[in-house]
Amino acid sequence: MAIDSTLTLPARSSTVARLRTILETSPFPILLVSLVGIVLLLVFAPALVVGDTWLTLMAGREIVEHGLPRTEEITILGQGATWTDQQWLAQLLFYGAHELAGLRLVVVLDVLLVVLALSLTAAAARTLGASSRSTFVIGFLAVLAGPWGWTIRAQTAALAVFAGVLWLLLDAYRSGPRRRTLLLLPALVVWANLHGSVILGAALTVLLAVCLLVRSVRLQSDTDAAPRTAEPAARHLAVALLVAAPLCVLATPYGWDIVAYYDLMLVEAPFAQILREWQWSSPSATTFFFYLLALVAVLLVALRRCRERLRLFELLVLAVTLVGAVQAVRGVIWFALACAAILPAALDGLLTRADPSARRFNLMLSTAALGGLALALVVSLVRPAGWYSQQWPEPRVEAVREATRDPSVRLLATDGTADWLLWRIPDLRGRLAFDVRWELYDRTTLERIQAYGGGRDPAFVKDYRIVTIDAPVLAPRVTKLLAIDGIERLYDDTGFTLIRVDE
Repeated sequence: MAIDSTLTLPARSSTVARLRTILETSPFPILLVSLVGIVLLLVFAPALVVGDTWLTLMAGREIVEHGLPRTEEITILGQGATWTDQQWLAQLLFYGAHELAGLRLVVVLDVLLVVLALSLTAAAARTLGASSRSTFVIGFLAVLAGPWGWTIRAQTAALAVFAGVLWLLLDAYRSGPRRRTLLLLPALVVWANLHGSVILGAALTVLLAVCLLVRSVRLQSDTDAAPRTAEPAARHLAVALLVAAPLCVLATPYGWDIVAYYDLMLVEAPFAQILREWQWSSPSATTFFFYLLALVAVLLVALRRCRERLRLFELLVLAVTLVGAVQAVRGVIWFALACAAILPAALDGLLTRADPSARRFNLMLSTAALGGLALALVVSLVRPAGWYSQQWPEPRVEAVREATRDPSVRLLATDGTADWLLWRIPDLRGRLAFDVRWELYDRTTLERIQAYGGGRDPAFVKDYRIVTIDAPVLAPRVTKLLAIDGIERLYDDTGFTLIRVDE
């Protein structure tokens, strides 16, 4: 049976028309998103590969080869501990990219996830009525506020989900909950298997439900308000979100056991005192742009003509994410994305001029920006894989591999290189002292690791035959260690030393 092609033409032309309208009316957000992608791919790509990158890849391989982990078998100090690998889906995602095309595709995937998150926040801002210009300005500040959030780690996979969830939440409050609002629930389920920040998503969803119910009660009690037949359905959706959102957090292969994981990570985290990302965002050069963005947010909310452009729920989202960002550095990225979606509409209270109406110029600018991003993607995919790992020298791996050929040799590496060495030398599984999965270690072990990292516990090396020293605080001890009988330097370059400790 022949298909009448004319039936598909209206839908196709309508899609093209909508796309053209976006290109003509939103040139500045498209330019910003494209520039971020281009700069990350062509300039900062090697810097995106950090210690957590190797942890993510290593854990993905662990799942493929040994199944979903429940008990720690990789490190010596964590042996037998409960390992709830809540980030398993993100780890599989990045590991799968590596298996397809190596580190270059891992970097490209990371950048595409960042670009998608920024695109969704820009779309949310435009949906709230923000101008293209204001969306660019706030988005630019948001990009600078938490640059560490763009590095390759499991968290990156959750950025776009957060942005999509936030868009649905903002739309539901402004326009009222609809069927598409229920997309929040599957989004939270996916998020629950990507990263622990799903707690924030579930909390904001509950907050939305409460706000909707309070507004519904107020409308019902207002005798002057016209009858609204949609209100009962809206209340039912709000109740559904209120009940189901917290349950979505439990929708992982670990089931109810995930509660103990979140209790450890968020309530009783013994490692919070030694990890910078878990400490409060003290003012510094690193957090300068975060506090600048926070200042802009406070000023816009304080100005009446700007605040009037925002709704109660949007103000609450800004407040919740700001508190989280101040409490811990790891929360800055969520505040930045929330600002990118919400604040542009408020900024329009100051920048009252309309967007440029030169639609042809806007179309050319948007098309050129997207073309540049596409070209950057092509260049990234054909670049040598070694360019991406240039900050992780191969001779160091070979030196450690040679020194640990004997399967009885145990390795003490710093948290900065442990997962990298384990990723490159899989035979180190079960012979590595520790890595950056700090939730596996009890408080006494963490205190001893911290003391060693601070140069206060040199005896920590005595249980290990091979030791790597790459942390700056440990470097001054190399000379002293080499003066001790039975300790020999096996490899040395700028910033990395490999020593052998005889039994």
